Amino acid sequence: MVKHRLRRSVIGIVSLWAWMSGTAAYAESETLYQVGDTLQWAIPVGAGFIAAGKLDGEGLGQLVEGALWTSVTTHVLKVEINATRPNGHDYSMPSAHTSGAAQGAAFLQFRYGWRYGVPAYMLTGLVGYSRVDNNYHYWRDVVAGAALATTIQYLITEQGVSVQNLAITPVISDEQFGVYASMKF
Repeated sequence: MVKHRLRRSVIGIVSLWAWMSGTAAYAESETLYQVGDTLQWAIPVGAGFIAAGKLDGEGLGQLVEGALWTSVTTHVLKVEINATRPNGHDYSMPSAHTSGAAQGAAFLQFRYGWRYGVPAYMLTGLVGYSRVDNNYHYWRDVVAGAALATTIQYLITEQGVSVQNLAITPVISDEQFGVYASMKF
């Protein structure tokens, strides 16, 4: 009888420990997921507050333009590539969470230097890690999202590539119909 109770107690303790370990692991993973989900927006929004605090209207414009181009490009690539995620769902490549975070980090680094960029890039790494840890992405998706966003923001902030330098005009006549486009670099 005592052996039987002891065995049930041990089984109960082991079961409770296993259940609690699984719950704790899930809670940690869920918390990491929420942190990554929040930081994808917090980094670029924080960059916007920094630009506004510096009264940097030109920089704020570059941040917004970078965010728009990064978002559009990321989502077009997701649909065109349509890679399968580790969890079996579609649209893995590139990571939109990581590209959003990296775009804000790249803006801070290119516009205000490494003192602003390094902490933002570290937080971007946490976003990427959260996506891989929760089986939403492979590392290649995260790296691709970060590289895409950084490249786009580099072109806008450092190279001056902007829709402000783009002119699109419709061409309509008796002999032709079309669109004329020109961009200054």
